[in-house]
Amino acid sequence: MKKNNPLLFVPIRYSIYGSIINITALLLLFYTGRHPLLLSPLFDARLPLYLIFILFSMKIYRDQYNGGIMHFWQAMTVGIVNYMSMALIVSLFIQIFAGIESTHFLSSYIRLASDQMIANKAAFVETIGLSTFEDTMKQLPS
Repeated sequence: MKKNNPLLFVPIRYSIYGSIINITALLLLFYTGRHPLLLSPLFDARLPLYLIFILFSMKIYRDQYNGGIMHFWQAMTVGIVNYMSMALIVSLFIQIFAGIESTHFLSSYIRLASDQMIANKAAFVETIGLSTFEDTMKQLPS
């Protein structure tokens, strides 16, 4: 593999840009009173962010480094490298941010998740069962 391979360099560069925006969105949500880990995955506004940066990576790679042609394997490689890099960077940030006790990120998540589960107990028991609900409530603080 040649040095500075654009097949890896381009998606990693754009995943760093996307991660910065994603981390900013996480911090903005957290400090405005909405816990980012309790958002519904279907309505999370950060998901289109992944799509946008994956598509930008593919377009830049195709147009600037590959002469306007992109094979399926190249598109898959760019997409996977971009997505995995963004996910890794953002998850490392969440782990570090949750480990800082002065932010109360983890404690507020546990409290809000418990409150949400208690408030919607009937729906949770109906879908996952009473024993699973009770196990989850016991394991949530730890």
